[in-house]
Amino acid sequence: MYRKNLFIFIIFLAGFILNVISVQIVSSSFKDLQGALGASVEQISYVMSASLIAEVIIIPFSGWLARLLSTRVLFLISISGFILSCLGCALSSNYFSMVLFRGLQGFFGGAMLPIMTSSIYTLFDKKKIPFILSIAATFGVSSIALGPILGGLLTQYYDWRWMFLYNIPIGIILFILAFFYIDLSDKEKGLFKKIDYQGISYLAIGLISLLLFVEEGEKRDWFSSNFILFTFSTSIISLLLFFYREFTTKNPVIDLNIFTNRNFSIGCINVIVFAITLYVPIFMLPIFLGEVKNMDPIDIGLIISAMGISWMVSGPFVGKFLEITGARTVVVIGSSLIGIGTYLQTVITADYTLNELLISQILKGIGAQFLWIGNQYLSLSAVGVNAIYNAASLFNLVLRLAAAISIGFASSLLIKWKTQFLSAISDNGMGLIGNNSFSSSNFFLFSNNLTNSESNNMLFLFYSERESLIMALNKISYLSMWTTLIPIVLMFYIKTNKRSILY
Repeated sequence: MYRKNLFIFIIFLAGFILNVISVQIVSSSFKDLQGALGASVEQISYVMSASLIAEVIIIPFSGWLARLLSTRVLFLISISGFILSCLGCALSSNYFSMVLFRGLQGFFGGAMLPIMTSSIYTLFDKKKIPFILSIAATFGVSSIALGPILGGLLTQYYDWRWMFLYNIPIGIILFILAFFYIDLSDKEKGLFKKIDYQGISYLAIGLISLLLFVEEGEKRDWFSSNFILFTFSTSIISLLLFFYREFTTKNPVIDLNIFTNRNFSIGCINVIVFAITLYVPIFMLPIFLGEVKNMDPIDIGLIISAMGISWMVSGPFVGKFLEITGARTVVVIGSSLIGIGTYLQTVITADYTLNELLISQILKGIGAQFLWIGNQYLSLSAVGVNAIYNAASLFNLVLRLAAAISIGFASSLLIKWKTQFLSAISDNGMGLIGNNSFSSSNFFLFSNNLTNSESNNMLFLFYSERESLIMALNKISYLSMWTTLIPIVLMFYIKTNKRSILY
């Protein structure tokens, strides 16, 4: 039975990996996609965020869908939809079709995340969970940081379309294996008659509006825009209606009472910290490496993936460490290492060496493994088997929602703080920039045709923009660094009332 369950879990894990890599695979190839799709700099960010937004919509419902359809049927639908949407992405010839299929890719792929997470606790007994967790984190969650290098390699040596095409043969193999070997008939009869259509509608509208508010806020000057006012109001009203509905209906689509479990609630807070310290650097570092260091997609991918590789290598050791010391110690070590790694990225300069970046990335990768394994174990081990699908869905929802919101706010802060720093540098530079409308990228193109004074102005503008970008990135890292103290403090409030759990 153990071997059979392990094989089923590996199928789930492989689907999870395909989806996780697909979210981040485009991050090192934005320039290539921008040219191929005819998209602006503002538009191209939706190629990544469309997948995240769609994931956030489907994840909270996936636990309920698993009970409604059975885990087997839901996984088969998810992997087949994921394959078709990957084909659609590869065949896209314009920005709008790409965003559509990236959204579908995230929608179908997102349902596989809670399936994998919940299977750890439904297929295995408590003694096996630390080992299975280490497998999931080693080969699954750590693959988040491997997407950029894979995308860079496929784009540079083949074509950007291969970032999506490679999923198709692997997905077909997983579909065949799942069809013949997964026999989890955990469908709840009668659930079709108890579908909470109102709850589903309220949550879907609320989440979409919230994410559009975060994504578009800075671009539309926040509350001076009618669109932002509309999305903000819609998200607040819809989410309030959702909470009221779920607490008063007999058959809620999501059981929010799980948050009365203190350890689960603490775990959700910690996973927000995890998302801030993981996803924001994956989004921000390529900007520094591309704009300041002028690196190609492969080199950018290598730097980003250093975190993923160290994360992957440390996985088996962290699982064993959890068995020896308990999960709280593992969480404290993880938060501390992430904090140190993040601190090293608060002092980045234009002369910062790649070796220095690698050290910080490695520390963050090892720390992320410790924090993820320890935190997930504390959050979900004490949840009953009957509630695990619901808990796993909410846990993954918090992760993805925190990732999408933190990336959106980080992007907004980057624009805001870069502008502020550029203004301060210009003022201190005695107005050398003046009303010059040239961008730094034009300096080397026009400098030969300029007078000495104009050339000095252009040179000053070039360095001002570069330094203001670096200063803004450092400030964002500094802000995120302090969040790593939160999990350490919360470990003092973990309930330790079950002897079978490794606290």
